[in-house]
Amino acid sequence: MPEGTPAHGSPARRHYLVSQLKRLRVQTGLSQEEAAEEMGWHKSKVSRMENGKWKRLSSPEIDALCRLYKAPDDLREELAHIAKAASRNRTSAWWNAYEDVPGGAYYPLEYEAGQIFEYTIGLFGGLAQHPDYIRALMGRGAVPDEAERERRTQARLERAHSILHRDEPPQMWWVIDEPVLTCQVGGPGVMRTQLAHLLELSDHPLIDLQILPQAEGMSLNYGFSLLWLGDDRVGHVDVPPQGLLFDAPEDVQHHELRSHHLRAAALSPERSRYLIRSRIAALD
Repeated sequence: MPEGTPAHGSPARRHYLVSQLKRLRVQTGLSQEEAAEEMGWHKSKVSRMENGKWKRLSSPEIDALCRLYKAPDDLREELAHIAKAASRNRTSAWWNAYEDVPGGAYYPLEYEAGQIFEYTIGLFGGLAQHPDYIRALMGRGAVPDEAERERRTQARLERAHSILHRDEPPQMWWVIDEPVLTCQVGGPGVMRTQLAHLLELSDHPLIDLQILPQAEGMSLNYGFSLLWLGDDRVGHVDVPPQGLLFDAPEDVQHHELRSHHLRAAALSPERSRYLIRSRIAALD
């Protein structure tokens, strides 16, 4: 395997598998429902497969689907091999225990990313959240069951730990809307702890953290992330309940351009840290 190529069972390769199957289906002119009918599957199976919501894909299923799509033999064998490796490795990933938690489909892709851009509005992004801040969010009534709140808290903590403390963390660019710093979640004590946590994270050598000041008027009305997965790029829009993944080239390019504009309008990392310190001082 060439240096830098993701392992066959990795999330990046599974994303490649799904994108190739979608491309092949479109080339044949079959709709998702027609492909499912030809395979003798439930009509929603191909749709779920192409949206990354499948539990597992067997190697024989992928082989048969590729034959339906008239894929070249070498590509058919490659995709079947990826499916086999994905099935082998799926049970070991931490996020398998949280597949029903919002964002669960995004976690494996984020984990595999070599670079991450994230723009957040309203609330701090999941990777930047302190446990006290997470528990304050969970306590606002959206999740009434205490055990489920704690489970979702643990999912966010494991997510952040898996990214920030892995052997080779990704290069990350975080742009945070200025109002996030003053949106009171959990009261002054929790916010002071959260801002101090953010300040500590800003010293990470692979995190480039910038605050987008209100004075720039550059805010968008939604947050989004971009992931670099080998040669692939995937986007994620932060909308409830599960978020929206996208990989169409025109959508990715549009959001990559937006990311450049946001970074250019945001404060430098040094001025951003100064602003965070001033918010902490105001709370004191």
